[in-house]
Amino acid sequence: MHGTRLLPLLLLGLLVLGAGCLPQPTLRSELFLDDTSVVTGEPCAAPCWRNITPGETSWAEAIEIIRADDSLSDPEINTEEQGVVQALWQKAGSNQYCCRLLADSENDPVSYVFLALSPRTIVDSVISAHGEPTYVTTFQFTDAESVVQLIYPEVPMVVSVLVGDAQSSLLANSTVVAVLYMSPEEMSLILDSTELQGWAGYQSYSAYSQATPVVTPRVTLTPPPQ
Repeated sequence: MHGTRLLPLLLLGLLVLGAGCLPQPTLRSELFLDDTSVVTGEPCAAPCWRNITPGETSWAEAIEIIRADDSLSDPEINTEEQGVVQALWQKAGSNQYCCRLLADSENDPVSYVFLALSPRTIVDSVISAHGEPTYVTTFQFTDAESVVQLIYPEVPMVVSVLVGDAQSSLLANSTVVAVLYMSPEEMSLILDSTELQGWAGYQSYSAYSQATPVVTPRVTLTPPPQ
């Protein structure tokens, strides 16, 4: 999974699902997935989710796991313009997309698992479970919702945290709104192609968004030929 598909997964994937079917776009919703496994490690530890591990679990096996889970809706499977296969699904009865799988093809292992989460987990719990992240990156979803993403290369995963508006700060009790698990290969691509700031503890959103990157792109990703 390469080229221009990387950025939508890291940032815009959360935006698309967040906007979903809600009356107005928001990243904090009880309609998203009720899941604290990023902290508890049950039934398997990150980057494994419900026995689906990016880079290891086949596409077919992952789809069967989701279909067999009564707490989830049946996945909707489609192929994007650039050829990547994806599955979208909801928490049962929510009428709101929360989650997606992606792979290069149905014959390849899962590359990414993306989960938009209901507000059950705080940053301090993630750090207690996994230690401090290595890097962060930021983006603003709406005027009232800014996000700091915590990047754990060794797991590998990205944890998206809602801090409030652009004048707010990342706090120990800030709410985790999404997690993105990926294969080691995809994490390497992120580290090679994305500007990232270093983790500096609980700071303001503006301090992180204006910080000098400690990682800068080593490769330039270009769209595949049309």
